[in-house]
Amino acid sequence: MAEAIAAISFVSAVISLVDAGSRVLSRLHEFSEASQEIPESFKHLNAQLPIVLDGLRRTEARAKAGHVDKRTQEALIPTIQGCRDRVADLYDILEDVLPSKKDSSFDRAIKAAKSLSKDKKVQKLLKDIDSYLTSLTFHNTSGDAPTGRRDVPVRRINMTPADRDKNFVDRPDIFRALDVTMKEYGRAAVAGIGGVGDPQSDSLRILHAWLSEETNGSWILVIDNADDLNILEKRLPSENGPQTLLQLVPYREHGKVLVTTRDRRVGERLAVRGRTIIIPPMSMREGRTLLVSYLPKERDYEKGGLDELVETLDCLPLAISQAAAYMTENFMDVSDYISLLEEGGNEMEALLNESFSDARRGEAADNSVLKTWKLSFDLITHRFSRAADMLSLMAMFDRQGVSEDLLRKEGELKHVFSKALAMLQNFSLIGRSTDGKNYYMHRLIQIAIRTWLQLKGTLSVWEGEAVLVLSTRYPSGDYETWPACEILMPHVRVVLEYEGLPRDVLLPRAELLHKVAWFDRRQDRWQLAYDRAEEAAAVFKLMLGPDARQMLSSKVTLADSLIELEKPREAEQLLADILPAMEQVYGPNHIETLRNKGNQGWARFRYGDFEGADAMLLEVAAAREKTLGFMHPSTLLALNNLAVNMHSQPLARLETIGSDIEAVALGRKVLAARQQLFEPKHTDVLEIQGNLGDFLANIEEFEEAEKLYSKTISEREELFGPGNPWTLTLMHNLAVCYSNQGKYEEAIKINKAVLSSRIKSLGEDHIDTLLSRSNLSTELVNSGTDWEEVALQARLILNYRDVIEESQRPFKSSIIPAAKSHLREVHRQHLEAQSAE
Repeated sequence: MAEAIAAISFVSAVISLVDAGSRVLSRLHEFSEASQEIPESFKHLNAQLPIVLDGLRRTEARAKAGHVDKRTQEALIPTIQGCRDRVADLYDILEDVLPSKKDSSFDRAIKAAKSLSKDKKVQKLLKDIDSYLTSLTFHNTSGDAPTGRRDVPVRRINMTPADRDKNFVDRPDIFRALDVTMKEYGRAAVAGIGGVGDPQSDSLRILHAWLSEETNGSWILVIDNADDLNILEKRLPSENGPQTLLQLVPYREHGKVLVTTRDRRVGERLAVRGRTIIIPPMSMREGRTLLVSYLPKERDYEKGGLDELVETLDCLPLAISQAAAYMTENFMDVSDYISLLEEGGNEMEALLNESFSDARRGEAADNSVLKTWKLSFDLITHRFSRAADMLSLMAMFDRQGVSEDLLRKEGELKHVFSKALAMLQNFSLIGRSTDGKNYYMHRLIQIAIRTWLQLKGTLSVWEGEAVLVLSTRYPSGDYETWPACEILMPHVRVVLEYEGLPRDVLLPRAELLHKVAWFDRRQDRWQLAYDRAEEAAAVFKLMLGPDARQMLSSKVTLADSLIELEKPREAEQLLADILPAMEQVYGPNHIETLRNKGNQGWARFRYGDFEGADAMLLEVAAAREKTLGFMHPSTLLALNNLAVNMHSQPLARLETIGSDIEAVALGRKVLAARQQLFEPKHTDVLEIQGNLGDFLANIEEFEEAEKLYSKTISEREELFGPGNPWTLTLMHNLAVCYSNQGKYEEAIKINKAVLSSRIKSLGEDHIDTLLSRSNLSTELVNSGTDWEEVALQARLILNYRDVIEESQRPFKSSIIPAAKSHLREVHRQHLEAQSAE
C-alpha cells in the first residue's frame, strides 16, 4: 500500500512539472509565432525543455507500470518539485512581460519596460531550472537495452547541450589513444592541467542507481575535473554501509566512463591502471592553429610572430586562448603582446592574471591562467606540504635542468622525496627530461608559482632557500669540477640576481659568489671573476671581519683577476696589503700565503719587473717544493711561472738569471710532471705545453714549437671554444713562428683571424687588439703584398697612442715606433712606384 501511495505521489509530481513546462513552451511558441525572435536567454530552455518533458512522460508511464523503484522515485521527487516551482515562477513572469497577439502598442511598451526590472530574476530562475534539468537528463536519456525486457517502448534521445566548439583543434594521437582505451576497457582517463570540482554524493547515488539498471540501455559518463583524491576516497553513509565516491562510479558493460583530471593518480583509480592518457602541451602547429582560430580573420599575421608567441606561452592551450582574447579585446598586434610578455615581472603577471569570457562555460568559471593553476597548487599544499615546498623551491631556479640533488633535503627518506616528486608530475606541474636525469617546469607555471608566493609574503624566503642549496651544492671550481659547475651555472645566474634576501642568507651567498668567481677565473672570464670576488670580499669583511680566511681568499682571487685585466701594479699592491694578515692567520709557508707571494711575482712579471719577479718566484718555488714536494700542482705552477719569466728576460739579463735553454729544460720537466698528474687535456698540461712552444721558438726549434702550438690551440678550442683570450695569444705566437720561417701567408691568415676575434671580444681600443694590428702590419711589410693595408693598420694604431702609453704591458714600447716605421716604408714604396712610372 505504501509503495502504491509513493508511486501516486511521484506520478503526481511528474504530471505537475509536465503541465507547468508545457505552459511555458506554449507561451514561448505563441511569442515566436508573432514573428518575433525569442530572447537569447530563453533559447537554451526552449530547446532542452521539450526533450526533458518527453522523457518525463515516459518515466511517468514506467512508474505507473511499476518499473521505477521506490528509492529512485523518492530521490527524484525533490528535484521534480523544485523544477516545477521554478518553471511556474518563470511562467508568471513571462505572462507579465512577454507581449501577446492581442496586446496593443501601449501594452507592449509597458511590458518591455517591465522586462528590464525582471531581468536579474529571470536569469536566476533560468540558472536554477538548468541545474534541475541537467539532473533529470540522467534519468531521461535511454536506449535499447542489450538484454532484459521492456514493457514501455523506448526511443533514443541524443542531447547536445552546446554547439560544437569552432576553435577546436584536432589532436589525433590523443584521440586515437582514447578510442583504443575505451574500446578495450570501457573506461579511460585523461590527465593534464585543468579545472577542479567537488561532486555531490546524493547526485552520484541517484546516478549510480540509474546507470546500474541495464534496461536503461547504453550510456557514457563524463567525470570532469576529478582532481581531489581525498574527496573521491571519502567514506559516505548509505543503506548498504559506508561507500566512497569512487565506489559510486558504476563499472558496467553497457556503459563507458571518461575521466578528466589534473592528478594522474585519480585516473589510475577511476579508470584503468597504467593506461591514463597524458595530455601534453600542443605542438607548435597545433598551438598556431588554435591562436589563429581566435584572432580576427580579416587581418594577416606573420607565421614567425605567431610561432614566437606560441613558443613563449609554452604551447599551453589556456594561455594561448587567453592571449588571443586579450589581443582581440584590446586591438593589439601579436608583436605588441610579445613585447609585453618580454618585459616580464608585473607586466607578464598582469597578462596571465587577466580573465576572459567564454560563452561555452558558466559565468562562475574563471579562465585566468594564474587562478586556474593556483587550484592545483592549493590542492597539493593541502594534501602534501612537502610537494608544495619542493615546487616552491624549484620555481626559484632556472626552469630547466633541475636535478634531484637540488630538490632533496639532506637526510630525507627516499620514499618521502619520491612521493612528493611523483605528485608534482601527476599534476603535470613539472616534467622529466628525456634523459631522465633532470626536471623542468613550464615558464608560465614558474611565473604563477612565484606570483602566489609573493602574495603570501614568502617569495624572499624561498629565494633565500635556493641560495642556501646552491651554496652547499656548488663545487670548488677547479678543473675536475668543471662539468658540475657548468650544469649549475644557469641556476647560479638566476639566484645571484635575487635582492632583499634574509640576512642569514648573505654569508652563504658570499660563499657561493667566491666559488663561482674562482670558476670564472679558471675559465678566463676575468671581469666576471673580479666582480664576483669583489662582492664576496665585501660581505666577508662586513660579517666576518677584515682578517677572516674567506675574505683573504677572495682578495687573492680579486688580485689574480686584476693581473689579467691589465692592472698588475694594483694587483701587487692589493696582495702586499693583505700579506701580513695572511702570514698571521695561515703562517708564512702555508699554501695560501705562498699563493699570495706567487701572484705578486707574476704581477711583477706582467708589468716588466723581471728581476723582481724572478726573486719572488724562486722563493715561492723553493718553499713549495720543500713543504709540498716537487710533484705538487702548486709547486709545478711556481716552476712554470719561473720558466716563463726566464724566457721573457731581455738579453742583457739572461747571463745572471737564466737562459732560453734553461727555460726549455725546466719547461720539459714541468710538462712531464703535469702529464703524470693530470689527463692530457687538463688546463695545467695545456698551459705548460703552450709555454714550451714559446721557449722552443726562442731557440729556433720552430718545427717542434709549431707542433706544440697547433696541438695546444686545437685542444684549447675544444675545451673553451673559439675566441678564448689565451688561445688567441697562442695563435699570435704561432703566427710569429711561421713568420720566422718565412711563411708569411700563413702568418697573415692567422693574424687576421686573431685581430677579428679581439675586435669582437675586446674592442678597437684594447691593448691586445692594437698588438694584433701591429703584428699584422709587420707581416704585411715582410711579405710586401698589400701596402694600403699596412698604411691602414699603422694609422689605426697611432689613433690609440694614449691607450698604448697607459698600458702596463712590458713590450708596449715597440708598438708605436713600429707603426711609424711602417708608414715610412709605405711612403718609400709609394715614391719608388712613382719613379718607376
